[in-house]
Amino acid sequence: MIEDLRQAAIEADPEGFWSFALIVSVIAVIALYQGLNAFWRLRLVLDTPRARIRSAPQGYVELCGRAASHHAPLVGPLTGLPCVWYRYRVQKEQRSGRNSRWVTVDQGTSEEPFLIDDGTGRCLVEPAGAATTCRTVDRWHGARRDTPKPARSSWFASGRYRFTEERIFAGEETYVLGRLETPRRGTAERDRLVRHLLRTWKRDPARMAKLTRPADGQIDLAAWEALREQARRIAEQAEARLASAPTLSRVTRSTDPRQPYLISTLGELALLGRLRWQALGGTAGFMLLAGGVAFALTARLAPGGLGL
Repeated sequence: MIEDLRQAAIEADPEGFWSFALIVSVIAVIALYQGLNAFWRLRLVLDTPRARIRSAPQGYVELCGRAASHHAPLVGPLTGLPCVWYRYRVQKEQRSGRNSRWVTVDQGTSEEPFLIDDGTGRCLVEPAGAATTCRTVDRWHGARRDTPKPARSSWFASGRYRFTEERIFAGEETYVLGRLETPRRGTAERDRLVRHLLRTWKRDPARMAKLTRPADGQIDLAAWEALREQARRIAEQAEARLASAPTLSRVTRSTDPRQPYLISTLGELALLGRLRWQALGGTAGFMLLAGGVAFALTARLAPGGLGL
């Protein structure tokens, strides 16, 4: 068989051979990148100690707690089931002769923050930018774009449309690896509120008419300064009320590209297992593809081969 492969590499059309070698090389590099990326995530999950929310340090942390809605519960767009996070995709089968492929016609991901509670405290999780893996994944087929999820899954289901929806439910154990920060309010927030109030008041004709001098139609500077002082007092009162309320810490995507943002309901052991298989699969795929390209190039360029 090896001799047959060597002979095929020698006799292949030059243009087709080099195009095929280039494509396989690119796939090999992508496989290597994915394997190394999975290995890097695996090391971070293993090396980052578990923190408790009440005593967690600011910065890159690993947390685990029960998920809960922050405001009103969400519902899955395809199933209508309540959840705290969802991701969905609708694909349509496109046929061309004997070939067919699935084309995505609609997809979306929830970016609404949700809570996790580990018994010592609660914090917000902002899912935007996270690599999220869910235990709950529903897939089904249907003949129409609005086909609902069937009551029972079937191995023999078919249709021109394929639906996928992933969800995190309230109360589900959720693992998070990301950057924890506790927002601090100060003069910047107060000044921002003052500017917002003044912009809003300037769009009110009745209020601005009271500040205009009848003689020349210009804004009375003393009256305008009194209005600014009123806005400052309102902003200070609002900030005082906010400062007296407990501040929720939040987990977000790190600005450091070496620190991935992970959310998972698989459990830490299952997440580690998946990352191990991804690292192994990517590395093995690279070695297999790169070895095949090297073998074909050696056969092609060796004395007796066709060369360039």
